[in-house]
Amino acid sequence: MSTLLPVPKRRARVVTIVWGAVILAVAGLILAGQFFALSIDPVVVALGLLIGVGLSLVLGGVLSLRTRQSADDDEQSDDSVPAAY
Repeated sequence: MSTLLPVPKRRARVVTIVWGAVILAVAGLILAGQFFALSIDPVVVALGLLIGVGLSLVLGGVLSLRTRQSADDDEQSDDSVPAAY
């Protein structure tokens, strides 16, 4: 039996991806407003972004939880089988 702990896999955090997408969306709207004759209502844009961010974070959290639970189930089933190194 080994005393070494397995190195956890590094994954991108959902929060980082969602807020990066929000920043890119806002920057794209500002840039498009400079090149084209767009009239952008900031209140409607902020409301749409808040709804989108909220939905993305909730869905990402649910998917992350579901993935994490299945990974934990796999680790528990691996304990009964000795590892060959």
